[in-house]
Amino acid sequence: MRAAIVAAWLSAIATDGTKAATTCSTTAATVSNFTASTTFAAAQIEYADCSTKVVRVVTTNDGTTQLDLSSKKIVNVKSLPSVMQLNLKSNSISRLENVIIPSTVQTLDLSKNTFTTFQNFTFPNSLKKLMASNSKLASLHNFSFPDSVTTLNLFSNPITFINGIVFPSSLKALSVTSTVKLAEFEVRQTDATLFANLQTFNVSTTTSLTCSDSTALYRYVQNTLLCVLADDVFNSKYGIKSDSSTSGSMDVAAPTPTLELQEASNPRRSKFLLFAAVSLSLACVGLMSTLAPRTLYERYQKKKYMKLRSKKQQQQQLPPVLKPTIQQTNELQRDPNIMYWDL
Repeated sequence: MRAAIVAAWLSAIATDGTKAATTCSTTAATVSNFTASTTFAAAQIEYADCSTKVVRVVTTNDGTTQLDLSSKKIVNVKSLPSVMQLNLKSNSISRLENVIIPSTVQTLDLSKNTFTTFQNFTFPNSLKKLMASNSKLASLHNFSFPDSVTTLNLFSNPITFINGIVFPSSLKALSVTSTVKLAEFEVRQTDATLFANLQTFNVSTTTSLTCSDSTALYRYVQNTLLCVLADDVFNSKYGIKSDSSTSGSMDVAAPTPTLELQEASNPRRSKFLLFAAVSLSLACVGLMSTLAPRTLYERYQKKKYMKLRSKKQQQQQLPPVLKPTIQQTNELQRDPNIMYWDL
């Protein structure tokens, strides 16, 4: 039986903005009974009026364990079992400080909540997919994601700045679309190279054409301008001391320096340009092979015409008195024994 995470989980704020009552755990008689239970896997959730509810874990045919706590208006979670998929969508959660997520969680959905930052929130190291769309994230600053994450969906958040973030090396899909203007997206060289090779890169177009850091290089990935810092400069600026394989505030050392940025280009764009250049070259060769014979023939015809014209002009320039003389001379040279036909 999966062990329950029992410590109080007072991360959420009531919908009206007031803190949830902290005395509910002593007044709700069923909480202690559930906490000690080892007969089934479930979560004990608590509402603002101190009422409680048990939400059981669902196990799919392939053995995946799921816990759906979406749209429960939760203000307190007294226990969380060790599951693989956890859904906390639409709960008006405004803070993530001190939240303890089971270490077994691989898919976490925090969408449609009201928290504004991931600061001081620790994701489980086993996390692969994170969804936090349609929330109130205002910026992503000085934070690291677990290296196991392959999908980040931060769709439709009012994000204006992204800087100081160490993105996971296993990332395959990134979606960061802002409901306001994304002013700047500053990354390290390693992550800029990573973005150019992602299967999915859905990021809002940046509105600024300049980088706030004068040492940053410019690089476009699709229509998003990235401000790229060398890894060592990035690490020094944001206090990174070791390679970021865990989540939370960054405390990582400088990774091995990578090759410096050579040009602001997208590999997909470079492939397209190469294809276009080859296609244009082949088209030119085909055109020349078609036009060359015609051009040579026209030049031959023109040369022949010019010769005939020149000869005709020379004949026209002869004095009239010479023409009979020439004809008579030709007649004198004829052999009388041979019949001639004048053509």
